[in-house]
Amino acid sequence: MDIGKSLTYYFEDPRWVNKLAIGTGILILSSLFSAVLVGLIGYLIIIGYALDVLRNVRNGEQYPMPEWKDRWGEWLVQGVRLVIAVIVWALPAIIVGMATIVPVALTNSNSNFWTTIGGLGIACLWCLVVLWSIIVALVLPGISIRLAETEKLGATLAFGDILTFTRQHIGDVIIVTLLVMVASVVVSLIATVVGTLLCLVGLIVTIPAGTLITYLIQAHLYAQVGMGRGTHLATTDETAVSPAPEP
Repeated sequence: MDIGKSLTYYFEDPRWVNKLAIGTGILILSSLFSAVLVGLIGYLIIIGYALDVLRNVRNGEQYPMPEWKDRWGEWLVQGVRLVIAVIVWALPAIIVGMATIVPVALTNSNSNFWTTIGGLGIACLWCLVVLWSIIVALVLPGISIRLAETEKLGATLAFGDILTFTRQHIGDVIIVTLLVMVASVVVSLIATVVGTLLCLVGLIVTIPAGTLITYLIQAHLYAQVGMGRGTHLATTDETAVSPAPEP
């Protein structure tokens, strides 16, 4: 796994200034309109763009960042698909989290017994929420690869295939998940410091730019999971090409 490449590849593109500037501009506009749902569109486009980068990395493209033209609608749809997929995968955690209403109500009881039961219930349920959230974080590379390869929402919900892929490459998955978390913190910190040094006004640019770079780093790291060693995701019936019928 080439971690250094993930941190610098976007600067190797001859048109990196234009590509990063447009992506940053989209996120700036999205931030300005974040109070309304329209602001989400920009983030969804960036997510779809990052999935395109992921696919290009796996295909061996020299410059994985595509040009900002003609595919904005496709990127928007891809972004929506990924968000829906993550929500579906996270449903168990969401449902269990909502179920904590019951033990919370018990803690308001005048009985010490029911208060204790309620406290234990909250602790147990939140442990389940955290556990499932970790699972979702670990399968996210597989979900992203699957969506980038097939461009189909249904493909991201092939739970068995994605769990198998994650298990087969669990070492890489854990590494990239941790690296993405660290990169997100470091890039955000750098963007905040630089923006502050530019009399705070720079934050309007540096924070969105940092967010874009984090997405690009994440896409490149995810693309490297299992790359060159085969992928169970690419051999499912949904992505296979049917043979031509015999005459």
